[in-house]
Amino acid sequence: MPTPSLRLPGLPPIRVSGATAVMVVLIAVLVQPSFAVLPALSAGAAIGLSVLLALCLVVSILLHELAHAFSARAAGAQVDHIALTLWGGHTTYRSRRVSHGASVLISLSGPATNLLIGLLALLASSAAPDGGAAQQLLSLLSTLNLTLTAFNLLPGLPMDGGRALESILAAVLGSSAVGTRITAWIGRGIAVVVLAIPLLSLGSLDPSYGIVLLIWGAMIAMMLWQGASAALRAVRQQEALDGLSIADLARGARIVRADAPLSALEQSSLGAEQGALAVVIGSDGSAGLLDPDAVAAVPAHQRDQVPAGAVTAFHGPPGRISSTLEGEALLRVLGAHGRALHLVIDPSGAVVGVITAADVRARLQGR
Repeated sequence: MPTPSLRLPGLPPIRVSGATAVMVVLIAVLVQPSFAVLPALSAGAAIGLSVLLALCLVVSILLHELAHAFSARAAGAQVDHIALTLWGGHTTYRSRRVSHGASVLISLSGPATNLLIGLLALLASSAAPDGGAAQQLLSLLSTLNLTLTAFNLLPGLPMDGGRALESILAAVLGSSAVGTRITAWIGRGIAVVVLAIPLLSLGSLDPSYGIVLLIWGAMIAMMLWQGASAALRAVRQQEALDGLSIADLARGARIVRADAPLSALEQSSLGAEQGALAVVIGSDGSAGLLDPDAVAAVPAHQRDQVPAGAVTAFHGPPGRISSTLEGEALLRVLGAHGRALHLVIDPSGAVVGVITAADVRARLQGR
């Protein structure tokens, strides 16, 4: 089922996950005891104010993400969408030109927004009637936003503070990969601490409240660990991509006509080059790989009657790529073709190798 999206003038699409409602319920449960202690409030009113506070926090999270989106746009990035989820929210944007300094500002704009909301709510609560529901609501809103500010500024991925530190380390150390690895491992450490705090506090809290806090902490810890782990995987993939070359991917190729009889093929030439592949070209331009095992299974007395195409799995027309491509440019061309086979063409136009989609996937996955 697609995630519902809000489209408002001047704003990027806002995707609201159904799990956002779960977040609202969890927050309401956590803050309800703070309203229940007010003598003038009924139980129903305390629950209503708890839900209202949770919704106000969702709005605060949305403003946080909008700050990321607007600062990213100002830096020249393209904002795809904002997502509100069980974990809070995130902003997805793309750009190859954002400087390290701009990345720091984009990362810190969200926590700065929560800090401003928290301070404004704190000022408003000081002007509200003492001991009233309005003062409690504003005070808790301030506390939650200031807590979000502090939490988001933690220096580990995927938190905003971690992203800012990642950019700073990349600029200072001259390596984005090193910066990402450092902040991702810090993020993993923070995940362990986030899980440990409610576990160690269970004995000193009301059981029902402690269990809710533990569940919430476990979900946040899981989010942090997964985000940090995703960053580490992305680094490994990017390093594999940066070092990608034709030499890493291409195998030797021999072009074979589909109607050529097997008896006309010199078996020694099919395996003369280590890892070489026989590429069979059909009359319609489709290509496939000659299967040496299938060739070997054809009796010798029948090889003058069996065409190469009969022992070939065709995959449609092959892609054609230049032997001079490397890195991201090579991967973009391979992805744009979307073919199972790619013929490598040298500057003279000759076929000098073949790349299979399976080999590309294995290379990027580190196999």
